[in-house]
Amino acid sequence: MIKLENDDLLIEIKLAGAELTRIYSKSTKLDYLWEGDTKYWGRQAPILFPIVGSLKDKKYVVDGVEYEMPQHGFARDSEFKIIQQKKDLVTLELLSTKEILNIYPYKFCLQISYRIDKNRLLVNHNVVNIDSKEILFSIGGHPGFRCPLVNGTSFEDYYFKFPEEEKPTQTFINIDVGLRKDKTAHVDLGNKIPLDYQLFENDALIYKGLKSTVVSLLSTKHKHGLTFDFTNFKYLAFWTKGKDAPFICIEPWYGIADSEVGQNEFSEKLGVVKLPVDATFTIKYSMDFF
Repeated sequence: MIKLENDDLLIEIKLAGAELTRIYSKSTKLDYLWEGDTKYWGRQAPILFPIVGSLKDKKYVVDGVEYEMPQHGFARDSEFKIIQQKKDLVTLELLSTKEILNIYPYKFCLQISYRIDKNRLLVNHNVVNIDSKEILFSIGGHPGFRCPLVNGTSFEDYYFKFPEEEKPTQTFINIDVGLRKDKTAHVDLGNKIPLDYQLFENDALIYKGLKSTVVSLLSTKHKHGLTFDFTNFKYLAFWTKGKDAPFICIEPWYGIADSEVGQNEFSEKLGVVKLPVDATFTIKYSMDFF
């Protein structure tokens, strides 16, 4: 287990999936990260790479060759190695292998860095093209947070708040197959989403075109929460798993699931990144805890 620590935060990360396993605030004496109880959802903050969401028929095509890949890709189930570590910073790396090339035909270097600065945790993603051709991928985060955060409160005592009045495009998922419906809708959110389990009956809330670049998870019953910066991500999703699940995920995505009526050509996936030879794609999110 990797630990980062300063006067404000204690962060723990595991090499498996480069996944966060703890976010503890010394000032509030609260654990913010979801504990990963398999009764509801056994993961805590998986890295989504090289796809976000599900593939149609779990398959995709590159240069006429068909490949299979599970939902959200393989990074979350891969073993990373440490390439840099300090008291307040760690960088973890995943390189393509022969086994990976059998399901993803591109040579890459994926680096995930975690850094703490006072009460802020920054998560940086670097994808380096080390192939002799353009590589294609999507990438995203999936951190889950305790909700309720404070004992004696309930899920419905919490809400998301944006700094701007929001009228984004909402994408919907066919929950039976885990694929994106072609139909979208413009929704008027105002600047607040009160949490209610009924919101998630048909899977995640997925938004594109938000004016805000940050969102806060707050409570009507106490002053604690977090602010999440998702600048430069194409989509923002919120998700929890079923009624009574005591967590909420805030998911910044650069990519999205396949359409239920689409096809499997990887180069035509919505939101796919096309990275030239020797180029690096960088994107990050951050969280402030209070």
